[in-house]
Amino acid sequence: MEAIGKMLEATLTHYEKKEYPEAEKIVDELLAANPNFHRGWFLKGIILEETGREAEAAKFMEKAGNVFTLMFRLALQLQDIDPARALGYYEKLTQMDPHNNMVWFNKGLVHEKLGDRTQAGKCFKNLTPAREIMSRIAVPLLFMLFLLGGGITMMMKGDKTLAILVLVSAVFCVFWLKRDMGTALQMLSKKSQYK
Repeated sequence: MEAIGKMLEATLTHYEKKEYPEAEKIVDELLAANPNFHRGWFLKGIILEETGREAEAAKFMEKAGNVFTLMFRLALQLQDIDPARALGYYEKLTQMDPHNNMVWFNKGLVHEKLGDRTQAGKCFKNLTPAREIMSRIAVPLLFMLFLLGGGITMMMKGDKTLAILVLVSAVFCVFWLKRDMGTALQMLSKKSQYK
């Protein structure tokens, strides 16, 4: 498994530098040794696509599994290294799922970073922060309150061991909220900033 990680890392390093022949050679070796490695099929397809071999790339993308998730991860990885390439992948992702807030949000952030406030505004206008606030704030908060209530009730009934477990789970919800709440609030802020 360690060998797969090293080969994947080497492929990505060459890919990021647009050293396509080196990246393709390593990914071919990776796929020969691990033919069920979906991320390898995806990277092979991306390399072929970026080197003008779209028809051949499609065959590899078919074997890649969840192309949307893999492409989103690639766009995130490229955001700081090569924003232009990242924008190309975000554009494809918006065509694949035109209602995905995370794609529009990250695409807008890249445009904003590049100083293109007009395009950033177009991206941020596509956000639906209410959906993110519901899934990233309201649901975890309600779940945490449910766990707290259950834990307190169990404690009052004398079932302290299970109550402690439930209360610890409620504490984990705080970390869940902390992690996700910032993104939802940033989306709301960007949407209102670019009205």
